[in-house]
Amino acid sequence: MDLFGFHFYTPEAFWLFLLIPLLVWNYVRTLRNRKSTIKFPALLLAKRASSSTRLKFRHSVLVIRLLALSCFIVALARPQTAVEVEYTSTEGVDIMLALDVSGSMATLDMLTPAERVKLGVMNAERILKNGEFWKYTRLGYSKTVIGNFIEKRKSDRIGLSAFAGRSFTLVPLTLDYGSLLEILSGVDDSTAAGNGTAIGDGLMTALARLEKSDAKSRIVVLLTDGRDNASVVPPLHAAEVARALGVKVYTVGVGKKEGSILSFEQNSWTGEIFWGERNIRPEESIDENMLRKMAELTGGVFYHAENEAELEKIYATIDELEKTEINTVAYARYAEKFYPWLFIGALLLFLELVLSNTRFVRIP
Repeated sequence: MDLFGFHFYTPEAFWLFLLIPLLVWNYVRTLRNRKSTIKFPALLLAKRASSSTRLKFRHSVLVIRLLALSCFIVALARPQTAVEVEYTSTEGVDIMLALDVSGSMATLDMLTPAERVKLGVMNAERILKNGEFWKYTRLGYSKTVIGNFIEKRKSDRIGLSAFAGRSFTLVPLTLDYGSLLEILSGVDDSTAAGNGTAIGDGLMTALARLEKSDAKSRIVVLLTDGRDNASVVPPLHAAEVARALGVKVYTVGVGKKEGSILSFEQNSWTGEIFWGERNIRPEESIDENMLRKMAELTGGVFYHAENEAELEKIYATIDELEKTEINTVAYARYAEKFYPWLFIGALLLFLELVLSNTRFVRIP
């Protein structure tokens, strides 16, 4: 039983508080039934006598006795405070998030109709210079969805790597989701150096972080919008390495396969930046066949998203597929706190005995 910040080991002792009304009732009944006489030679002097301070506080002995009893009851209930809490749990999933940060991730093709209209009426030059457009890009939407994915995980170590022409680890496997989200928020197309898209190298960098992991399940979620054109290690060879290590790879392609996209255009005479549209070129679309093979080789799944809503569903699906049952047990060590109550009760009992036999002694 927990009460007033204390844990009481034997709360049954509180039933003894029912004795207090009985003791008060017995005290009152005894006073009413007690009759005593005293001979006094001068009745006139007796009438002039006033009640003394001792008489006014004659019931304080009972109050002290009841307070002492209350302290003993609380001590008997054994109040305790938790001094240490330990948590033990089974290992969860180790997840490496490999994120494409190449220049094409700045493409504005995942907009909803409402967002497209909103951007179309805004000053293109201003929004380009202040960087506000980034949240509407493939990279911007990807960062938002990945951030939501991280926040949903509770007991898994998560790491982050980025790749463009070359690949880097930004955050090793960690449970510090706050720091991970902060670093993710600062990712842009300048995070990884080099031109092009090194999908194979991006996967190998993520695998290097998972190689020595002893987690029950290890996965890589690789997100890209393009085709491999800069890797030292071919993507399918990297997938073979992942399979040998027992790492499952989920590949996620983002961006439209065809159609028009919103773009920044510049007047060659005045240098003015304005909004324009252009069609997606075939070489700009994702290599769906390769990404699907990479996932299938490792037991993973390939997904494709053309807008933020689809991307949210993909990461929600991966979140559900990679749930690990975590058995967490809490152990609390308690410190006994009944000693002060016992000591105070003993002092009050001693005070009651002294007062009842000295200051408030009854004669007869």
